[in-house]
Amino acid sequence: MPTKKISQRKLGIVLMLLALFVSACSSKADSPSASGESDAPSSGSSGSAAAPSAELPPVKLTYYFPQGELQKDYASVEEAVNQYIQPKLNATVKFMPVVFGDYEQKLNTIVSSGENFDIGWTSNWMFNYESNAEKGAFQDLGELLPKYGADFMKSLPESVIEGSKTSKGKLMAIPNYQVAAKAFGFVIQKEYLEKYNFDVNSIKSFEDLEPFLEVIKKNEPDAIPYFSLGNSFSAIAHGYAGIDNTYYKKGDPDYKLIQLESVPEYMTHTQMLYDWFNKGYIPKDVATANFDETLKTGKIVSYVDWTLQPGGEANIFSHNGGHEVVFVPLTQPEFSGVQPTMTFISRTSKNPERAMMFLNLMNTDSKLFNLMAYGIEGKHYDKVGANTIKLKPEGGYAPDVGWAMGNVIIGYLKEGQPEDTWQKTIELNNTAFVPDIFGFSFDPSGVKTEIANLDAVFKEYDDAVKSGSVDPAVYLPKMVNALKKAGSEKVLQERQKQLDEWLKSKGKK
Repeated sequence: MPTKKISQRKLGIVLMLLALFVSACSSKADSPSASGESDAPSSGSSGSAAAPSAELPPVKLTYYFPQGELQKDYASVEEAVNQYIQPKLNATVKFMPVVFGDYEQKLNTIVSSGENFDIGWTSNWMFNYESNAEKGAFQDLGELLPKYGADFMKSLPESVIEGSKTSKGKLMAIPNYQVAAKAFGFVIQKEYLEKYNFDVNSIKSFEDLEPFLEVIKKNEPDAIPYFSLGNSFSAIAHGYAGIDNTYYKKGDPDYKLIQLESVPEYMTHTQMLYDWFNKGYIPKDVATANFDETLKTGKIVSYVDWTLQPGGEANIFSHNGGHEVVFVPLTQPEFSGVQPTMTFISRTSKNPERAMMFLNLMNTDSKLFNLMAYGIEGKHYDKVGANTIKLKPEGGYAPDVGWAMGNVIIGYLKEGQPEDTWQKTIELNNTAFVPDIFGFSFDPSGVKTEIANLDAVFKEYDDAVKSGSVDPAVYLPKMVNALKKAGSEKVLQERQKQLDEWLKSKGKK
C-alpha cells in the first residue's frame, strides 16, 4: 500500500501505535497474575524446555528483527545474551536488526534467495504472516512448539495458540504475547488541555475536537493542532464491524461486506479532514512529513491512535519531546487477536529445534527478555523501582520494540507506567468485545494479482486522501474507480465467499 514516503509515515505510526502495545503490557518481571485468571500467561523467570547444554552440539542462530532506528550498541547486548543462553542451550545468537522501513523488502529478498537463517519477525500488517506461510517461508511449528516450547505453550491461553494459526489451521509462528485488544481515539497533549481548560469528557467524536483545534490554531502559532494519520477513519466508530479489511454493517444478519472507501461515512470523514486542512489545523506538508520525526519536536498537539491501552501514555512521553499526553477513546475496546506481532522459524533453518528452544526461553525467562528488549542495567537503563526502569536514550541501546521480540508481560515497567498496567492489560484482553467474525482469516491466494494491483492504487491515492490534503470530492471518486479497475470487486466477492463458508461452518449463517 505505501510508497517509500508512506512507509516512513507508516514507521512513525507503527512506532506510536504498536509501541503502545509494549507500554500497555510491560509488567513486573517476576510477579504472578494479579487478575487471578488461569488463562493469563505466567511470568516465571527461568522457563526452559531445553535439554542440558552438555548434551547438545554447539550452534549459532541468526535472528532478524525490526527496529525503529538502528542502535549503536548491539555488540554488548548480543554478548550478554550469548553469555546467558550458552550454558542453557549451547547456542549463541547473531543479531540481524533491520529498520521498519526496510524490513519487508529485506526479508522478502532473503526469503526469495533461499538464504539460511533461523528466526524472524512477521505480522498481519508487515511481512505478512498468512501469505509468507502460504508460500512456505516458515517452518511448521505444530510439532516443534509442544516438544521444544512447552513452557511457553503452557503459559498461554488456548485461544492465543488457536489465534496464531493460519487460515488453513497451521501453526507457522508464535505470538509475541501482548495486549490483544484495541480502542480507537485521540492522543492529546495534557498541557494544552489544562492551559485552555478543555474538558476531554466532552469529546465523543471528531467534530467535538474541532473547538479545541480552533483555540490551538489561534493561540499557539508554533504548534500543530492536529496531525492526520493515514488510518484516521475508524470503521468501528462509524457503525461498521469486522477485522482485517473485512467489514460489514453492525447488526447485518447477512454480514454483507463493503469496500470502506465507498461508504458515505468515508466521504464525510475525509471532507471533514479537508476542511481542517484548509483551516490550518493540519500542516500543509502532512502528506509528505515524517510523523515520527515531527512528533519528536513536541509540536503535535493531537492525533489519532488505534491502541489506547493501559500505561500507554508513559511510552509516548519518550517519543514526543517529553510532553505528557491524555488518551481520549472514541470506541469501546475490541479484541484484535495476536497476529499483529509474531516470531517465526525460517524454513531454511538448519537448527529449528534449537531455534524453538531459544524462543521458548525468550518468552518465559524475564532476564533474557529484558536483555533483548532493554539491554544492560546501568549501561542502557537504570532501575527506579523494584520492577521499573528508566531508559538511557544516549546509552546506545533503546530500541523500545520488546513487542516484536517476545512475551512483554514478563518484562519491566517503564518509568511513568502504573504498577497495575499488567493487571489492567490482562483484564482488557479478557473482557474486550469479540467481533462475530473473529477467527475468520482470508486466504488471498486466489486473488494475488488483484491484491497487487490494489496495492498500487493505494500507493497512488491513499495517503493524500486520508491525510486531508486533497479534495475528496475530486480524488475519492477517482480512487474508488481505480480500485474497481484494479479488481476490488473481485477481491470483495472472494472475501464474501470465504466468509460465508466460514460462517456456515461455525453455524452462524
